[in-house]
Amino acid sequence: MLYKKVMQDLRSRINSDEFEVGDILPTEKALSEHYGVSRVTIRNAIDELVELGLVAKRQGAGTSIIGKTVVGSLLTLKSTNEYFSSTNTTLEYKIDEFSLIDPDEELVRLLKVEKTEKVYFIRRFKLLNGKPSVYEESYMPASLYPRMNVMSLEGSKYRYLEEELGLDIDGASQDFEAILPNESMRRILDIDPSTPLLQVLSIGLLKDGRVFEYTKLVSLPGTMSYKHYLKRGE
Repeated sequence: MLYKKVMQDLRSRINSDEFEVGDILPTEKALSEHYGVSRVTIRNAIDELVELGLVAKRQGAGTSIIGKTVVGSLLTLKSTNEYFSSTNTTLEYKIDEFSLIDPDEELVRLLKVEKTEKVYFIRRFKLLNGKPSVYEESYMPASLYPRMNVMSLEGSKYRYLEEELGLDIDGASQDFEAILPNESMRRILDIDPSTPLLQVLSIGLLKDGRVFEYTKLVSLPGTMSYKHYLKRGE
């Protein structure tokens, strides 16, 4: 569809150095002339950008840029808070479920725990500019977190682990896969069952070799992307 192409180009411009968060997009008339399309096409493209949480339409004030798509490098492990800290995007954490569970065989293998050990299960989501945009499920060995509670997770998880618990994080092994949303993802992110999502499966390691988390992370399309440069082997 034509408006999709216009939206993609506008999104690229928004994410570039051409605009800053807080800037006002050109008027519908100016954009219509620039792209050689109707104002209805421009309006539909902007509506898509609103859904992605990149712009906001304000009566009498035009369309302002409220966020940018975050591009994460695969070379550095960062928290969501660290990725968005330089984008002027407001980030808020909400806990949907926090419980202590018995690990199944898969969790025993991934977390390298005994079957008799307890594991914390945390389902939370992150609001970007007030909109639920990032969905996260984490499994964490209870033995590593003697003071874990809901308040500990209403902010950056890595900050809590490093600054409050004094854990030394080495990095994470991550796998990427395309999925369709499950019921919890649909409910929290308010998306259609047919919406394709990119899921990141992450196993976090401390420098002493212990596994500190197994996390499933998905974000709304257009919220985050990942970029990596691969060199050709000699």
